[in-house]
Amino acid sequence: MILARYVAVRFLGAFLLALGGVVGIFLAVDFVDNSAGFTGPGWGPTVLLLYAYKAAVVVYQIAPAALLLGAAIATSTFRSTREYTAMRSVGLGPWRLAVPVLLTALLAGAALVVLHDLVGVEAAARAEEIAAVRFGRGGDLRRFLAAREPKRWFRGHDGRRIYRLRGNLPDGGFEHVTVLEIGPGFTLARRIDASRMRPDGDGWILEDVEDRTFAPDGSMRLETAPARRFAFDEPAGAFSIVPGRPTEMRWATLLRQIDVRRRLGQPVADFELERYNRLAYPLVGVPGALLAVALALRRNRRGHLATSLLESVGVSLLLWGAQGVTWALGLSGRVPPWTAAWAPNVLFLLAGLLAVRRAE
Repeated sequence: MILARYVAVRFLGAFLLALGGVVGIFLAVDFVDNSAGFTGPGWGPTVLLLYAYKAAVVVYQIAPAALLLGAAIATSTFRSTREYTAMRSVGLGPWRLAVPVLLTALLAGAALVVLHDLVGVEAAARAEEIAAVRFGRGGDLRRFLAAREPKRWFRGHDGRRIYRLRGNLPDGGFEHVTVLEIGPGFTLARRIDASRMRPDGDGWILEDVEDRTFAPDGSMRLETAPARRFAFDEPAGAFSIVPGRPTEMRWATLLRQIDVRRRLGQPVADFELERYNRLAYPLVGVPGALLAVALALRRNRRGHLATSLLESVGVSLLLWGAQGVTWALGLSGRVPPWTAAWAPNVLFLLAGLLAVRRAE
């Protein structure tokens, strides 16, 4: 227990040192690169706020690589101080170093999952907003606003109805509504226009209704009514799509949006990937740290700190490359989203287990 605590403390210190150094370098380079655009009254406090939000985002992005680097540095120090040699002389193998490192990396990854949902998601959205609205150029602002424009077109879950909802009402209804019903051969069979649409139990009340029905022979029948009740298949909650990127949604919101979009027939591949990646990405530091320990303990290894840096950069590049490949496969639908998110973790965990076994 004493040895495990000693190893965990040394690894945690190396991890925090690596994380602070990499985040600091990244923010400094980013500031130098973008400093020309920081102008206007009161830009100083706004820049400080911007980089506080960016720091929260970068910590989440860099932490898995910092876990890997911290494991490599901590393990190398055990070799450079001959402590690992002393451990081997009394029959203690590489797992006496690897297990405390793995448990600490697992706890750090779990904490990262929680902190990102509580702080990082909002920080990413606020950093993008400040960069686009306060310091962005015209194109940046237009892209930012377009990504957050409320959705106006919806497709029913069976694909038979298409809704255009131009305005929201306080009671969950909509203004300036158009409902299109599609017939065989993707022909327009019916068009319903209304000034307002309000939920009413398991149906909808439409006001100032113009109901057009199109016959196969090309004729059209028009019916009007001050109000009429329709039993559409979609409940009120089906139209509660939140604009924005899935990476900028908290966990509960992300799950609701997946359900709503799936019922409406909207694409959900990127949302499903984000759902699984929200857990898989912070925990990728666990197999990465195991592999770093194994590389640091391999026989005939030369060098310590410099070698650790090179090994960590190499493994990190391989990890990010594997994540990029599986992410692309997941978006294209070639593999399930959970496979795309977790495959790099599993592959590198197996590689780490084999490497530690060879180091015994």
